[in-house]
Amino acid sequence: MLSGLYSTANSLLAFQTSLDTSSNNLANVNTTAFKRSTVSFQDLMYAGPTSQQVGNGVQVAATSRDFKEGPAVNTGNQLDLLIDGNGFFAIQMPNGQLQYTRDGALHSDGFGRLVTDEGFRVQPPITFPSDTLSIDVTTDGVVSALTASSPVVPIVVGQLQLSRFINPPGLRSETGNRFSETSESGPPNTGFPGANALGMIQQNYLEQSNVDVASEMIQLTSTTRSYQVNARALQTENRLLQSALDLITT
Repeated sequence: MLSGLYSTANSLLAFQTSLDTSSNNLANVNTTAFKRSTVSFQDLMYAGPTSQQVGNGVQVAATSRDFKEGPAVNTGNQLDLLIDGNGFFAIQMPNGQLQYTRDGALHSDGFGRLVTDEGFRVQPPITFPSDTLSIDVTTDGVVSALTASSPVVPIVVGQLQLSRFINPPGLRSETGNRFSETSESGPPNTGFPGANALGMIQQNYLEQSNVDVASEMIQLTSTTRSYQVNARALQTENRLLQSALDLITT
């Protein structure tokens, strides 16, 4: 009976993780280039002789990111850049560490530097002249600008680079839709867009979240039912245990 309590308690913890994961996916349905998370389960060790084994419930085996590309949306903003492929933008953090993102909602800060919405610089650095009128980004990442001093002939101001990883699900998730390199992801392979399967750049577009609301709601509903069933089982196990204790004490 105590093993039944243990099994159902483990199940509740596992399904709670699944509920939290689905809730987070749905919360980020409008987050640019967000990658949904998935949960996988495994059964726990069995006890007893081979012909009478009883399991100890379920536990979360792993949570992982699904790096399938999200749909593209045309924004018309000249510094909205979509990566059509497997690459990431490298971002320099205040401590000098590099993190990586597929969120291409970029802009020019007060110093003309190409930065993310949070103000972190894209690497390698690109700076626009103070009199920039318009910006063009080619599919292979060449960034040029028309300026008040050169309104006809564009000036090349930089070259975007992309990074890709042999095992993207091994990346560590960070706040702000960013990722960090780990031993599981492997080191970044960095180069120009269009080379080494890094992907191409599409200016004026953004990658949307890859969360499918309908599928996520089905998963959420299924997990909720499983949680409720296991909660009832836990209540039943508790009542049976209480009844047994009452018989002993009377």
